[in-house]
Amino acid sequence: MTELVVAALTVAVVIYGVSAAAKLRSRQAYRAFRAGLAATTLVGRPLTGLVAVALAGAEAVVAALCAAALIMALSSGPGAVAGPALGGAAALAAMLTAGVAVSVHRGVAEPCACFGSRGRQPLSGVHVTRNACLLVILAAGAIGTHAAHWPGRPASAALAATAGGVVAVLLSRLDDLTALFGMAAR
Repeated sequence: MTELVVAALTVAVVIYGVSAAAKLRSRQAYRAFRAGLAATTLVGRPLTGLVAVALAGAEAVVAALCAAALIMALSSGPGAVAGPALGGAAALAAMLTAGVAVSVHRGVAEPCACFGSRGRQPLSGVHVTRNACLLVILAAGAIGTHAAHWPGRPASAALAATAGGVVAVLLSRLDDLTALFGMAAR
């Protein structure tokens, strides 16, 4: 279970770190994210700015908490931080999954702004599935913090962190992968 927690923490750090950085890297990127959020009509126009700040901020905070928990887990064990950090990451993933699912159900044709303004694929079931997979990984990691045996072995922890990083990169670049392999987002 130690390896599951390390992998889940790594996924959370990479996914939420990349997502927050992509949204906040420039004014143009932030405006594109905010416009994409407005196009979903999940929140009224007056609240779009506040919700955009809250989402980008929540992603940055979750990434930082999970990074701290990952450092602790790799050095001496998860302490009291890993469970709540992964729980917060899973809660954020659940909220984002629900928002994407509602947008897809409403037929929103806006590109996914999840990782900044580079998204070209309109929101689709692929994005719902991606977010649901992220949610499962993070929830499993949060649950695993209760059964993990610390300290873990350094080699297995390093392998778990590497595997988590690979999974996170694949999830964050899903639009590029579906375009590369000619899979239409549906």
